Amino acid sequence: MKLADIDKIFDDNAGMRVVAPLEVEESGVDPIGLRQINLDLMDNVAPGINNVTQHVRYYTFVAWAAWKASTQAAHEGVDDPQVIADLMERYEALYAWSHLLDGRPFRGATPLRQTIARTPVGEAFRFEGEVWDKYKRTRTNIMAPTEYGPSIKALRYLSLDEAIVTNQVMPAVVNFEVRVQEVLSPHLLAVAPPSVKASEIEEFAKELPVEAPSDVERAVFKLMFHEIGSDELATPAMRRRKGTIDYLIGVLKEMGPSTLDEIRKRFVANRLPVGIVGDVEHATQSAIMLAYLQARQLQRLATEAMLLWTERVLTEESEGGAPRPLSTEELVSRADAAAANLDDTYRGSETVGDYFASVVSMGEGSGWPASAAHAGTAVVDLVASLREAQQKDPTRIPGLAVRGFAVVKAVNDALSLADLPQASQRVVDGRPDRLPMSLMSTRLEAISGRPRASMWAEIIEGWVIGQHVHWSAVRGGDGNQRLRIALEEAGWMRVRKRATGTFVPTADRLYTMLALGASCGLIQRTDDGRFALNRPFAGQTSRPSAEAHQTVQMSDGLG
Repeated sequence: MKLADIDKIFDDNAGMRVVAPLEVEESGVDPIGLRQINLDLMDNVAPGINNVTQHVRYYTFVAWAAWKASTQAAHEGVDDPQVIADLMERYEALYAWSHLLDGRPFRGATPLRQTIARTPVGEAFRFEGEVWDKYKRTRTNIMAPTEYGPSIKALRYLSLDEAIVTNQVMPAVVNFEVRVQEVLSPHLLAVAPPSVKASEIEEFAKELPVEAPSDVERAVFKLMFHEIGSDELATPAMRRRKGTIDYLIGVLKEMGPSTLDEIRKRFVANRLPVGIVGDVEHATQSAIMLAYLQARQLQRLATEAMLLWTERVLTEESEGGAPRPLSTEELVSRADAAAANLDDTYRGSETVGDYFASVVSMGEGSGWPASAAHAGTAVVDLVASLREAQQKDPTRIPGLAVRGFAVVKAVNDALSLADLPQASQRVVDGRPDRLPMSLMSTRLEAISGRPRASMWAEIIEGWVIGQHVHWSAVRGGDGNQRLRIALEEAGWMRVRKRATGTFVPTADRLYTMLALGASCGLIQRTDDGRFALNRPFAGQTSRPSAEAHQTVQMSDGLG
């Protein structure tokens, strides 16, 4: 509604009205705008996956559903794209419903529970009409941008238009189709909307559970996920992903069964394992970028934790029950005192440069970035401590944050000497509005001769509040309230009723890369939740077996 329309309403209907209180929705995702560089780093080292992708069978299923819907419609003389799309949605609904019946619901199963799954026991659900339409409107399907969709396309299981299954994937599709014929009646997959009882699809999930791909599916996925990166026609993303997986396999070979944090500590060292198999050049680049990623995770979390600390300090001060504004000088003094109370090295330093030099000297034995995996300067440990401090004792945040910034600077300065392709270097140093690590290091160098407390003016006013206000304004066009801190005449004020919740590192895709590797047999997951190398591994490729190419004897005559 335009302002002129509102004016006309009041002109036509004079008088006062009681209106509801103005409600402004608060929004707070990425309040300092640092997240995108983390995501860029992840896209560089692990393209084609996200933080949801864990199971190989989802890839097979969607490719099968696209192929089956197209061939089924063609067999029945139908070429309407909407009919084919509806068939794909029905196949996925049948698969999801069967898993729900088996007690293993898919992510986002609420729309299914509110529609199809409400069918009374013993009665049939018909896949057309109002309830079916409601399910399709409210569900989040496997191909959604937040689910497997981008990865299924990136790994070339489907073409970009979602209609064509690539040739390399067809062995898995054929293998899956043979098994589907054993558990589902043909009428459930035909174009005509069927009426389906739960008893007719219970075996779908029992015989083809999403967690248990066949050997053919595993072989196909290994090809598309890893081995295809060595093909002479491989895309840059395929080569980068293979380089990262080769590096990861080499790390696991060196370390043995390892936890996620143990692997992250090894990543930050930027050291290529001895005898690595695969393209050494791409593995080397992945090692450098993964080391950068660990440091960036710490930089982002330390900066966001300082936002939380600033809000909490502004909340604590009050006059007559109302929050009292605080000047930058007061915030700086408090941060300096808190850091000095926690960190002996900080307390003993006179200048900004003295402190950072002292932290760098802690790594004299191993050098940098290797020292970022050792006690006292370990990136992973500092990340864990910052998470805990936000929840239990925010007074510890400045001391942990400043140590984190010193470690990030030391890692960045060491890695800046590495030789990276221009495209990768842009990922690290680009986006100056996102405070890349190189810019942070430059700003700290510029004030190295000043008293140590002066760095807090840079951190609080520039990196925390300045970045936050900038990104709140940039994203403020949708009517949501993003601003948390504002400048009043007497100083800084918190403008929200509730303080910020705790921050966590950006999910780094390491778990999903390992989970996919374990699902397809590249690596294994131990009983205690660690990840280890499958033995033996000598870099051999495993192509889909002859079983994958068997002829499909379909009951409805399709071939």
